[in-house]
Amino acid sequence: MIPMKMILLPAAFIAALIPFASAQDSRLPQASLDREMDVQLSARAAALGNPPHTTPTPPNYCKPCLFYAGDFDSNASDANGMSNEVDLTVFTGAAMYTPFIVPKGKTWTVTGLFTVNFMSTNTLDPRMIPYEVRKHIPKSGGSGGQLVCHGRKPGSTVAQGFCDAFGFPCFATIVNTVKGCRLTSGKYWMSVVPYCTNKHDPNCETNYRAFLTNDDGAMNHRFGPLEPANNSFFNSKYFGANWDPSSKWQTSSRFSVGVEGTSTGR
Repeated sequence: MIPMKMILLPAAFIAALIPFASAQDSRLPQASLDREMDVQLSARAAALGNPPHTTPTPPNYCKPCLFYAGDFDSNASDANGMSNEVDLTVFTGAAMYTPFIVPKGKTWTVTGLFTVNFMSTNTLDPRMIPYEVRKHIPKSGGSGGQLVCHGRKPGSTVAQGFCDAFGFPCFATIVNTVKGCRLTSGKYWMSVVPYCTNKHDPNCETNYRAFLTNDDGAMNHRFGPLEPANNSFFNSKYFGANWDPSSKWQTSSRFSVGVEGTSTGR
């Protein structure tokens, strides 16, 4: 179980989309990070609100970069995270699906996808992790729409020094060498889910959790088309979510994800 008493940073965190706690746990895991950590919104964060976006360049690991939703901002009034994991705690899994736009007249050939997650450790075990791209998810949820691209690829992690909080460092979880994923103009949803299910790996067996960070706030390093707000979905048998709009679980309007590849067209 993740410790309940942590130092309160100037932000509130919501999270979780992964199966149940171990037999020794006295409290069931939560899908929302602020509820998992039993944290109340700090007065400072509430006063600061959501500052304007400032830095328009993508992170250096997003290359060639087509889209990056922006960095987590601990000063945002609703800074949070949502369960995005398959591990020994949330063993049946939880997944966030975040929208992005391929602009009119463009075709994107996707070669990589990533999500930025609060993770108790940067371990991926097994290293092969799943990715999906979908379209036509209904506005009210209840269905995953149409699967466009999917597969499993070796995953890697890149530390994000700007968003350590509540004992959770955060990492970009990346799948590269994606092939056969060609997207014409329109709206899509993507997921990349960290896995840590090896019972013989000490990093997996003790309270491993992962939460997709939101990027409400300054959205530093945002690149490409703006992520549609309030349009993400949460799917988790463990938490009883059937393609629920993420707003049903927390107030976050956008989440930190990215797409790599090349673009053609006008």
